[in-house]
Amino acid sequence: MGRRTEYIDTLTLSKDQINKIKRAQFEMRMEGFQNQDEEKLRQKLSAFASVLSLAFMLGTPFTLAAAVISAITSGPSDRDIIITVCRHGEDYLEGLWNIMDDNPNYELLKVELPFLEFIDEGFRIVSGAGRVVAVKDNGIWIPM
Repeated sequence: MGRRTEYIDTLTLSKDQINKIKRAQFEMRMEGFQNQDEEKLRQKLSAFASVLSLAFMLGTPFTLAAAVISAITSGPSDRDIIITVCRHGEDYLEGLWNIMDDNPNYELLKVELPFLEFIDEGFRIVSGAGRVVAVKDNGIWIPM
């Protein structure tokens, strides 16, 4: 089992970025942690290449897919926990997307997100609920 750490990082995200991060993390869970299909995961992550380094620390679908498979094969006893943590992160990202969708005048959200980092493999996932720090509404940042 590889080394892991948890921490908070602040990201500034658009509605499109939130959606891509949520979708990429879903694919990591389904094709990586559950099905362990590196080639299929790499193909699916290609659609979200623009957010991979921002959200997950590895900038290409190839390197991220290989890291995800490595993490789950080196610690198979933690598989169910990792899948649950991944799903919690996806749920929070869905909530962020809903905030943006419900408020079309919001351009960006500044969010403190909890991450679970897989140190040895060099990537991270959003691990649960964070906190919206500020919103950019019609060009003006509003603290929350």
